[in-house]
Amino acid sequence: MPRNDSGGGPRLTGGDAGQAADEEDAALTPSRMRAARTAVSVVFFVNGAAFATWAARVPAVRDALGLSAGGLSVALTGLATGAFLGLPLAGGLVARWGSRKVLIWAALYLTGLPLIASAPRLACLTAVLVAFAIGNSAIDVAMNTQGVLAERAYSRPLMGGFHAMFSLGGVTGAAAGGLAAAAGMSVGTHFLLAAAVLSAVCAAATGFLLPDGPDLAASDPLLALPSRGLWAPGLVVFCALMGEGLMNDWGSLYLRDIAGTSAGTAATGFAVFSVGMVAGRLAADRIRDRTSPGRFLLRCGLLAASGSTIAIAFPFSWTGLAAYSLIGLGLAAVVPVAFSRAAETPSRRPGPSIAAVSTIGYIGFMAGPPLVGGIAESAGLRTAMLTFLLLMTTMICMTPALSRDP
Repeated sequence: MPRNDSGGGPRLTGGDAGQAADEEDAALTPSRMRAARTAVSVVFFVNGAAFATWAARVPAVRDALGLSAGGLSVALTGLATGAFLGLPLAGGLVARWGSRKVLIWAALYLTGLPLIASAPRLACLTAVLVAFAIGNSAIDVAMNTQGVLAERAYSRPLMGGFHAMFSLGGVTGAAAGGLAAAAGMSVGTHFLLAAAVLSAVCAAATGFLLPDGPDLAASDPLLALPSRGLWAPGLVVFCALMGEGLMNDWGSLYLRDIAGTSAGTAATGFAVFSVGMVAGRLAADRIRDRTSPGRFLLRCGLLAASGSTIAIAFPFSWTGLAAYSLIGLGLAAVVPVAFSRAAETPSRRPGPSIAAVSTIGYIGFMAGPPLVGGIAESAGLRTAMLTFLLLMTTMICMTPALSRDP
């Protein structure tokens, strides 16, 4: 996102409708900005940890209900359904009520973790996962909107660091889940403890979030759908999230079956990719501050494309690990930069813009892995992974559109 030192984007002023003027002024003090930045980072961390808490115990939840692979797939469609419902709805709610208020209420979804563990049958589990995903989507839109407000207040990029906190939260949640499983802790006890801790931390952070601008409008549409100006960042996010989905679901398998690595090395490949994602997000803000969004994303696309080229052309153990680190670094900051760019669309508020772009991207995230699976079934996994290179090439071609004024 370009620097906003002299009116390059809306200046953060005011608060929710009806707030006192002294709170509006206080919102701009350096100490208030630091507190808000920390609070947004905490919310990103909590959201990443919450979803990883569920993901880490999926096998235990499946075994408790005695679900087959098909039954588990039915339950997991609840997450996709909830996301598709929640993302555009959350954008409309943020436009009407403000990101801070939506985030405070949406944080109640954390209490859904124990309900997942106590679901007595498949239908109940699916329904709870729908509600869980709707709440997660609302938090996702609201926290990214808060990230945009923080960027505007600081007049410099911050979104990469926020998304790095989400990744770190995911690592922490997954590690805690692994320890709980190893210790023999029941899913119900684990999820209850996680919900209590994460809810308390999130509640403490929400008191320091930034107020939204005074231009909230109850007349805005309740569903945030993509407008013409959002298709470029939306397609970039589509390519990035589809590529991330491919790496999540097929990356380790590619190393194991095509590169001929051991099971341990294949698992290490995913870890290397994840570390690259975190490292790239931590470094992204400093790099973004010195270049335009289009040029930054062009470099990200080239880096990820070079990694995929190495992995496909030289399918060996160490080349695969090196390639995965490049892919992780390349994909790391694409989504946060695209969100920041989408939030600059003058005809839309940040919340609906982020929600619309997220909806486009989520389609790619969900559609990519089964698409690759179908190609792999007929033409082989190595050929199927050319899909990733095609995605990165498409993303590179879209980057000039993000260098123009929104």
